[in-house]
Amino acid sequence: MKRASAILVLSLSMFAMQGVHAGDFFVCGQTMVSTGEGTTREEVLEKCGPPSAKDSDRWYYKNQPGQVTIVLVFETGKLEQIETIEE
Repeated sequence: MKRASAILVLSLSMFAMQGVHAGDFFVCGQTMVSTGEGTTREEVLEKCGPPSAKDSDRWYYKNQPGQVTIVLVFETGKLEQIETIEE
């Protein structure tokens, strides 16, 4: 468990060093999905599980009431944008 957490922190640090902007990745569980890598819907389902809701090419992930909602936007089956909705 500690090793997985360390890997996640290292991965996030590497993204920060490469200039990835805050809305370009989404951490779900102990893994991460990001835009610009050709991430497919199937990969997101495998890594993050099913979304709380779907609306066409927009998938909504919300963990608990009061938290932000993460919106994954797909174009031609690939993850193209990650948005947040403040509550």
